[in-house]
Order: sequence, then structure tokens, then C-alpha cells
Amino acid sequence: MRPSMMLTAALLLLAGCATMSKDACLQGDWAGAGFKDGEAGYPQSRLDEHAKACAKVGVSPDPVPYFTARDQGLKLYCTQDRGFREGRTGQSYAGVCPPGDERGFLVGYADGKLVQAAVERVSQARSDRDSADHRAEKRDKEALGVEEELKNPALNDEQKKELRDRLNRLRSERRQAVEDGRRADWAERDAEREVDELTHRFGPRYGGW
Repeated sequence: MRPSMMLTAALLLLAGCATMSKDACLQGDWAGAGFKDGEAGYPQSRLDEHAKACAKVGVSPDPVPYFTARDQGLKLYCTQDRGFREGRTGQSYAGVCPPGDERGFLVGYADGKLVQAAVERVSQARSDRDSADHRAEKRDKEALGVEEELKNPALNDEQKKELRDRLNRLRSERRQAVEDGRRADWAERDAEREVDELTHRFGPRYGGW
């Protein structure tokens, strides 16, 4: 990579990591930034990241309006419904909720993690089944190819033995793949039942997802 291209890539990477744009820094809406960060559940250290981003244009954050508005944003974040959504979508929790609101948030968060785990088990089981089906199909085709090779009348005994041994291995691997597929089917059905149970359990409280 040429030096100019490396510099461009580095600048793009830095721009992607910045928490605020140049225009946002110059605009200086620290109340708006604080509310947005609170609503998103960012920790207090988010302001330090803004400070680093804005230092490049000579701007320093104003912490007073930022943290005042952040507290208001946290009121929207620190709810049981939001906790459920964060847990269900696999988001991390930075411990930002005040004690009075944290209990409800964490209840929802734990419920959401249960749903996330069950949904992930469904996805993993389907992936395992597809992989097993692919292996079984591949071994079946390979075995058919070996069977065709065995029909060659010019083969000597040693060659025939090698082909038969290979054929036996392929058939054994195919049987294992088929068994793996069956186990994945069972795992998928179990996980789907769990998702259905959680839907009936949490649906009335959190709605659909």
C-alpha cells in the first residue's frame, strides 16, 4: 500500500472512531449530546471521548449542561422495557442507572438475555443442521465416486482394498453427519419451544419482538 493510501486509511479510521464530528463540536450543543448519550446508556466517560474528539478543533465540552441533560436521558434508558430491549439485542450494560431505577432495568435486562440466548440457540442449531446436511451430501457424492472407481476392471487387489477402505470411511462419515443433523433438529425444536414459552411469558409485559 502506498504511503498516501495508508494515510488516507488512517484518517478514515480516526474519523470513524471519533464520537463527535467537527461540526457538532463547533456547534457546542452539550445539552443535546448529554441527553442523547444518557438515552443510549453511555457511561460518564463518554464526555472524555467527546473531549478528545473536539480537541482537534480547539473545543472543550461544557460538563454542566451535558450532565444535567444526561440525567434526563437516563430516565428514558433506565426502564424495565428498555432493559429488556438491551438484553434481547445483546447490548452491554455500563451500570449507569441510579439505584432507584436500576432494579427495574436489570429485571428487564435479565428477561431480555433469556430471550437472546434462546434465539441464539435456534440459530446455532439451524447452522449446525445445515452444516451436517452439507457434509452428508458431500460424503454421499464422494462415496458414489469411489463406487464408480471400483468398477474399473484394471484395478489390482491393493487398489481395490484402498478404495474399499476409503468407501467405508466415507459411509461412516456420512452416517455421523446424518446423526449430527438429527441432533441439530432436536436442538432446534427444543430451542423453538423455549422461544415460544418465553414469548407467551414475556409478551404481555414487553409486547412483540
